[in-house]
Amino acid sequence: MDHSHPQIADPIPPAVAPVTGRRPETPQFTDDPMVDRLYGMTMALVAELAVTRARLDALERVLARRQLVEGEAVDDFVPDAADAEARSRLYTEYLERVLRPLE
Repeated sequence: MDHSHPQIADPIPPAVAPVTGRRPETPQFTDDPMVDRLYGMTMALVAELAVTRARLDALERVLARRQLVEGEAVDDFVPDAADAEARSRLYTEYLERVLRPLE
């Protein structure tokens, strides 16, 4: 079985139109603004991972209870071109949220 992923010319497409206006002031917790930005980025990652884990747990439990997925179906999944493009968009949006404190 071919497990290669479809090739996309630009795997990380440009973001949607940038938000205009002033960004709210970033709270300062230390004397070093870069450390504060790294804290912000870390907390964004923590929030993203917490939501992802909760949704994944719920999805796996629903699928198991309804016996809709066989053992290796998730591990063997290969996205088609449309799925790969959608994942790429989600990944770009995710990176924008996580890296926002560094901007």
